[in-house]
Amino acid sequence: MARIGIASIMQETNTWSPRACELDDFACHGLAAGPTVMDGFWGTNTELAGAAEAVAARGHEPVPLVRAWASSSGRLTVTTLDELCALLVEQIKDAAPLDGLVLALHGAMAAEGVDDADAAVVDAARAATGVATVIGVCVDLHANVTPAMLRNCDSLVGYRTYPHTDQASTGARAAALVVDAVTGRARPTTVLAKRPMLVPAEAQSLDDGPMRKLRAAADAFMGDGVLDISLFPVQPWLDVEGLGFGVTVTVEGDRERGVAIAEELADMAWDCRHDFSVDLLAPADAIALARASDVRPFLLSESADSPTAGAAGDSPRMLHELAKHGKGLRSYVTVVDQAGAGRCHEVGVGGSISMKVGASIDHRFCQPFLLEGRVACIGDDPVVLTGPSFTGMKVSMGRYAVVWSGDMAVLLTERPALTIDPATFVHVGLDPADADVVVVRSATLYRAAYPPASAAASVTLDVPGASTPRLDRLEFTRAPRPLHPVDA
Repeated sequence: MARIGIASIMQETNTWSPRACELDDFACHGLAAGPTVMDGFWGTNTELAGAAEAVAARGHEPVPLVRAWASSSGRLTVTTLDELCALLVEQIKDAAPLDGLVLALHGAMAAEGVDDADAAVVDAARAATGVATVIGVCVDLHANVTPAMLRNCDSLVGYRTYPHTDQASTGARAAALVVDAVTGRARPTTVLAKRPMLVPAEAQSLDDGPMRKLRAAADAFMGDGVLDISLFPVQPWLDVEGLGFGVTVTVEGDRERGVAIAEELADMAWDCRHDFSVDLLAPADAIALARASDVRPFLLSESADSPTAGAAGDSPRMLHELAKHGKGLRSYVTVVDQAGAGRCHEVGVGGSISMKVGASIDHRFCQPFLLEGRVACIGDDPVVLTGPSFTGMKVSMGRYAVVWSGDMAVLLTERPALTIDPATFVHVGLDPADADVVVVRSATLYRAAYPPASAAASVTLDVPGASTPRLDRLEFTRAPRPLHPVDA
């Protein structure tokens, strides 16, 4: 029976976000070490659960080490990265000896002064385990995979879906490669090809378009010694060295064939770079379209201020727009505003408030909104996600409150609310099925959880923000240049 360590340190960085990531941002969602790591995680759609269950199913011992997950935001502080690496090293040494290690990372994590923070975590793990331990890494489809990340691991695989619904199965794939290497059934190696291009997240869906064709081409190469192929269109709001579209191929033995396949697929991605287009609508036009539609709820995607893309989630732009153009439409909107949520807790349910909300963290794109209304709900308990992405995972919004202002229900939160899952609204007494309009702060992830008709009819708003789909408007200073579509 082999002993396989299971660890997860995950955060997605948006270098245009004004909000630094600290250890509290991990702790609020349940930072854990040792045997308690798997408490409440068995059976969830997470890499942790998938890896641990796959190891156990094959007759080996999963050894829980670390669980650390934070919502997307700006760069980690140096102290936070150091503390997370130290925690991982401590747990690896306490659990020694380990035959293998499955390390679940996001792949687009950066810290102050450290562009490739995920590589730093892998390096720390390798230093703690020694060269004899097999290390397998699994990452998000939006990872910025680099040679440095591959330097100290034996294999690396990524999600195959977007919207993401295969977190657990990705963890299981990574675990299978580790177990096979530990037991001598295979000795995988992963190679990487990259191209200097970015793709708007709204155009990265694998359900249609260019990414679906690329995934089909990748699948056609599978078998005959090709153990895994992963595509990484990368999180585009990441100004770091080595940024670009990545393809990894994991092979048994024939490294040169793996390189040839990776390069061919990377060429295919480059050749269709102009096909990744995004349709955007001005807020007034989008609200008019919602009013004319029979689809309910009608989803308006404010992807430019998406917390799952690292933006602050505090823009009140759609409060202004719905107040101006949305009369008679029952609408749900979220806004991160710590002071506003606190004020609602002071006045209590049924109390009236009149205060400016929004733009409390990121002041660059919109003015605060004067919110006047009645407090309908307050709380501070975490949301349990029930949709197909991150199923069963608990996410903290901090203190929260629902304020009704005319036809608008405004969910004020201390920490970002994940509107990718209707469970967030249901948790605070707002059933999306009862709404005419729901503003989702997400580029694509939301499509998997809302009714198919709503997802199909949804529109993306043409508004500014730290996670804008207009990538050519971002000023990159660290990424390789030229870079499509930033440079003509």
